[in-house]
Amino acid sequence: MDRVIKVGIIVAIIAIVAYFGYNLFSSWHKESLETAKRHERVEWEKRTKELMEKVTGLEEELTSVKGEAIPERKLKEVFGSDAAIVKEEEPPGFEEIEQQIKAFFTYLDEQDYVQAYQFKGGTYQQFQLVLQKISANPPNITEETASLYNLYRNMAHFFRVMGKKRVNLTRDVLQNEGEILESAMQTFYLWATDETTDKQKTGQPTLQTLYTYSGFFLNTLAGKSYLLRRNSKIRLLTTYYSVLILDRANDEQLNPAGIDIRPHIEFLLNDLQNQIGLIHQKQYLSELKQLADKYNLS
Repeated sequence: MDRVIKVGIIVAIIAIVAYFGYNLFSSWHKESLETAKRHERVEWEKRTKELMEKVTGLEEELTSVKGEAIPERKLKEVFGSDAAIVKEEEPPGFEEIEQQIKAFFTYLDEQDYVQAYQFKGGTYQQFQLVLQKISANPPNITEETASLYNLYRNMAHFFRVMGKKRVNLTRDVLQNEGEILESAMQTFYLWATDETTDKQKTGQPTLQTLYTYSGFFLNTLAGKSYLLRRNSKIRLLTTYYSVLILDRANDEQLNPAGIDIRPHIEFLLNDLQNQIGLIHQKQYLSELKQLADKYNLS
C-alpha cells in the first residue's frame, strides 16, 4: 500500500514538474518567437525605409529628367532661332530651317574640339562634301550577307566613304553636344525631307538616298551594329527618323528592299515609352501611334 502511495506521489511530482517545465518552455519559446519577430520587423522596417528612400530618389530623378526644360538659351545660341524646336505645331519654312542648319555649323566651328581638326572651309563645307560622298556611295542593303566581302564593306562603310577624320569629328560632336542633339536631329530631318525646293540647288539628299540609309540602320547587320555603339537616345531617334523616311518611301512605292515597317513601329513604341530625357517624347509617340493605325497594327 505504501509502495502504491509512493508511486502516486512520484507520478504527481513528475506531472507537476512536467507541467511547470512545459509552461516555462512555452513561455521561453513564445518570448523567443516574439524577440525573433521584433528583430525581423525592425530589419524589415529598416530595409523598407532604405527601399523607399531609393524609390523616392529615383522618382525625383525621373521627374527631373522627364520634366527637363528645353534648353532655350542653348538652342538660340546654336541655331540662332528656336522657333522650329519649341513650337512643334508650327514647323518653319525651308529658308528658316536652312538658316538654322548654317547657324549650327557656325556654332561648331567655334568649339575648341572642332577647331583641333583644322578643316578648311569649316564644318558646313565638310557637311556638304559628306552628303555628296554618301549619296554617291550608298551601303548595300539587299545583299549584305551574300558574301563576307559585302558584309565587311558595309561594316566599314562610313570610314570608307567619309574618311577617318570626318568620322572621328562626327563621333566627337555626338559626345560633346548631347544637350542639343535631339533638336539638331529634328532640324536636319525637316531640312532633308522638305519637298518645296530644288534638291540639286540646295544639296538635300534624295528620297532614294534617305531610304537607302534608313534601310541600312533598320535592316542590316552593319547598320544595327553601328547603332548599338551609340547611346540609347541617339539609337532610338535614328531609328525613329528612319521609320518616318521608310513610311514616306512606302507612300511613293519606293521600297525595293521590301523592308517591313511594322515590327520597327512596334519596337519603337515600346522603347520610346520607356526612354527618359526626350524633349519631344509625346510628339514621337503620337506619330508612331498614327503609323500603327495606318499599318493596321493592333
